[in-house]
Amino acid sequence: MNISSSQWIGILIRLGLLVLIGVAAYYALSFALPLLYPFLIGWLIAMAIEPAVRFLERRLRLPRWAGVSLMLIIVLAVVSSLLVLLITQVVVELTRLAEFLPSNLDRFNQYLLDVFLDEDTGISQLIHNVQTYLQNNPEHQKEIVSSIRENLGIITQKGTEMITDIIAGIGSFLTDLPYIVAVIVIIFLAALFIGLDWPRMRATINRVLPERVRRTGGIVLKDIRVSLFGFVRAQLTLITITAILVLVGLWILGVKYALTVAIIVGVVDLLPYLGVGAVLVPWSAYSYFFGGDTKLAVGLLILYGVLLVVRQSLEAKLVSSNVGLDPLTTLIALFVGLNLFGFIGLIIGPVSVVIMIALYRAHVFRDLWRFIKGDSFNRS
Repeated sequence: MNISSSQWIGILIRLGLLVLIGVAAYYALSFALPLLYPFLIGWLIAMAIEPAVRFLERRLRLPRWAGVSLMLIIVLAVVSSLLVLLITQVVVELTRLAEFLPSNLDRFNQYLLDVFLDEDTGISQLIHNVQTYLQNNPEHQKEIVSSIRENLGIITQKGTEMITDIIAGIGSFLTDLPYIVAVIVIIFLAALFIGLDWPRMRATINRVLPERVRRTGGIVLKDIRVSLFGFVRAQLTLITITAILVLVGLWILGVKYALTVAIIVGVVDLLPYLGVGAVLVPWSAYSYFFGGDTKLAVGLLILYGVLLVVRQSLEAKLVSSNVGLDPLTTLIALFVGLNLFGFIGLIIGPVSVVIMIALYRAHVFRDLWRFIKGDSFNRS
């Protein structure tokens, strides 16, 4: 089929129009999101509790205002109670850990001294050989000393910067605390008002939007809702299983700070390239070489092996069944998101893939291509 020059001009105009709309939408979102994100979060909370609110309306005959208020109070109470419980327990165990660490650090330092001062060890012989070499080659000694001083200066600078950043971060958090509290209040008020007015808002949206847009938007939103909630549910399930297994394993091994470590391992399990091995493997090595606790060291390695087997067995099934993405696609989305956006890309990557798949299933790309070509939308 030959395309005339006028048709090509029409195609380019429509393509340019779509690009212009996309760029304008991007900048509009970039401007609007920092101003409206509390209301977006409030809308998400309202949509999350909407099924429960409808259940209370149908089964218990509660008025809508009572159902929405009750569900928001339950959400706020549960989240607040969990945070207070976890923070309290973590503070208690960290206090005990602070009392426990000095003796272990002294033991570690004594171990290093014994290793370096014992003449029968290979390290002591190595130090002696290095000293002899430097005495015989003073020019090399000056270069090595200069390099050591330079590296020590860099380490000192980085350590100072890190401490300064931590102090500045704490100060910034305390300064922003009133703002954070205000944002949380606005989020819950927005969820309350949206939840109360949602039937009227939904009716208005259905009346204003064309039927085709409503149908396509409904398909996209349904797919996104199912996939995103499924993704969050899968990750929370994996983290919960990991934390519970670590908690039980540490209790069996008689570790005093089991809950705190289980929470830390659960959080670290989210980090790319690290996972639970970033905590359990060094801990096991320290227990064996410096702590002299072979039982704990072996137990930690066994626990790590169990976690690897359980997670590898469940992860692919949970993600694929809850999100609708195969494990390879999920892995690619995580890696690309991580490299493009950093840590937050672990969320942006899968979310972007879910949205693209939802748009494809709703035939949005097909309709856009037909619009660019100038075809009718109603053609099958």
